[in-house]
Amino acid sequence: MPLRPGLIRPPLLRFQQDGSERHATWLELFFDLAFVAVIGQVSAQLVKSHAWGEFTWFFLLFIPLWWAWVGQAFYLSRFDADDLSHRVTTFFQIVVLAIMGTTIDNAFAGNPTGFILGYVTLRGVLVGQYIYAGRFLPEARRLTNRYAAGFSFAIACWLISLALPSHLAPWLWMLGILIDFATPFTANEENVKIPPHAAHIPERFGLFTIIVLGESIIAGVISLGQAKFTPLGIAAGICGLLLACGTWWIYFEGVGGANERAPSSVDDVGKYRVWLYGHLPLHGAMILGALAVERAVLHPLDRFENHEAWVFPLGFTVAMLFMHVIYNTSVPREMRRKHWKFTMPHNVFTAIGLAMIPVSTLMSSAYVVMVYLALMLGHVAMTLRGYPEEVDRTPYRPESD
Repeated sequence: MPLRPGLIRPPLLRFQQDGSERHATWLELFFDLAFVAVIGQVSAQLVKSHAWGEFTWFFLLFIPLWWAWVGQAFYLSRFDADDLSHRVTTFFQIVVLAIMGTTIDNAFAGNPTGFILGYVTLRGVLVGQYIYAGRFLPEARRLTNRYAAGFSFAIACWLISLALPSHLAPWLWMLGILIDFATPFTANEENVKIPPHAAHIPERFGLFTIIVLGESIIAGVISLGQAKFTPLGIAAGICGLLLACGTWWIYFEGVGGANERAPSSVDDVGKYRVWLYGHLPLHGAMILGALAVERAVLHPLDRFENHEAWVFPLGFTVAMLFMHVIYNTSVPREMRRKHWKFTMPHNVFTAIGLAMIPVSTLMSSAYVVMVYLALMLGHVAMTLRGYPEEVDRTPYRPESD
């Protein structure tokens, strides 16, 4: 029996200039669910122990997971092919992610072989997708070849690390990540000629931000369920949930993190990448903040111990700082001096958050969360003012396909 028409077809190149709309597909949202599970596993391991080594493992695992998601988002933004092969490939990646989730415990215990093989598989699939797209789209071949070559070198670093002693392997992982991050810089002109979709990519990053905020909600609900119902613990849990709400408000309504954007010139590429890479510390800080809130709910009268005392304040400060960085990417360079009066209150609240780090060691954890909620509400209040006319504040509102 013949297959129905259109079930198998080559990738299609989407040009931003064609005016077509592009929103997240149901398959992309299904793909995101796998990342929800794996990131949840990474976060859960950090909850069990707050030792310095655990924080190191958190970042060593979270960064490649974040980059694996970014890689798929950008590929699908340029090369849209919702055919049978793409769906099967996506289902395969979901299975790989599920298996990676089962290796998180071993990775935190110092045996990351399973995680590495899973990550290499995901990146290998992406390299194959770029090679496949370049085969059918000659006009995109220069971009696909450069991406495939750079990402392949990074994969080699991860594979070689399997043969190295455990104390040397992480250095090769970091080299692989740096090569991955640097690869797009080798194709600046191609990124302008074949830009990611102006609406699709911000929407995808907005959705990933929702995923990370979901970790805050999950942490708050679970900790409230496990905690003794003391008034202070309940208050800390509610404050944690309100912090997540405030973060949502500032990201989507305050700094316009999900507003439409795309590089239209080589000069714009740099600003676009600041917006892109600025999400990594933002998302990492949001997760650390959620874990600190969970700690405060479970032990509201205890102080944050040792390095825990700075994790929550620093996480809050880093999140607010990179919110400001994301906002600046929507401001024309020549107009930034005019915006200092508008951004100054945000900078003041962020500086207060940073100054609170030594003070937080003297306060019960629940009260620390309350203080930072007050600072968050200050940030939210500042977003209620009118914006300078030089900044496009029209919010991007996703629609169903």
